[in-house]
Amino acid sequence: MTAKQAVQPLVGDQEARIYVYETTGGGASFINPVIKLKQGDIFQATLINQLSEDTIVHWHGLHVDWYMDGHPSYAVPQGASYKYHFTVQSRGGTYWYHPHPHGMTARQSYMGLSGFFIVEDRDDLNLRNSLDLKLGETDIPLVIQDKRLDEKGQPVYQPTEMEKFMGYEGDVIFVNLTANPVLEVRSRVYRFRLLNGSNARIYRLAFVKGGDNLPIM
Repeated sequence: MTAKQAVQPLVGDQEARIYVYETTGGGASFINPVIKLKQGDIFQATLINQLSEDTIVHWHGLHVDWYMDGHPSYAVPQGASYKYHFTVQSRGGTYWYHPHPHGMTARQSYMGLSGFFIVEDRDDLNLRNSLDLKLGETDIPLVIQDKRLDEKGQPVYQPTEMEKFMGYEGDVIFVNLTANPVLEVRSRVYRFRLLNGSNARIYRLAFVKGGDNLPIM
C-alpha cells in the first residue's frame, strides 16, 4: 500500500497532482482501494511512503491495538515503511482509513488520501443477502470532498490563520474524486455508504425530483 503523488484529471482534461494510496493485484493497479473484510479476519498490510513528507495510516473507527492505530508519533519518512497486522474486531459497518501525521493530516486527506474499510458481520451479511446487494454495483461507497482548484485545475490548500481555526472549505464538490458524477440506476434497492471526507464542510444531502427535495424516511 503505497502513499504517493499521482497525476489525474479532476475537472475536464486538466491533469492535477494529487496524493493517492496505490495497491496492485492480479496485474491491475488500484487507487484508494475499498478494503472489505469479515469480523474476525486478520488484516495485514505494509504502508510504503513515497511522499516527500512523513505519513502514517489511521484506521478510523476500528478497534485495534495502539501501535496499529496510526499514531502521529509512528509516522514514517519518505522511503520508509510501516507494517500493519491486526484482527478485525469491530462489528459490521462502514469505516475508513486516512493519513494521521502531526500537523499534516488535513492537507494530506484534502490532497486525496482516503479510502473505505468495510467490515461484514453476520447482521451485515444477512442484509446483503436479503437485499441482493453487490459491492460496487448496488452497494456504493461514496467519499464526498470539496476542493479549491486554481486556473490550471490543481487542488489548492492554503488556509489562512482564520481558516486553520474555523476550517478550510472548497468550492467544487467531488464524489470519489469525480466532479458532477452520474450513476445510472435501476428500479431496485441500493445501499449508499456516505463518507464526509471534507476538512470542514457540513452537507445536507437529499434526493431531488423536479426541483423539490423528496422526503427521506
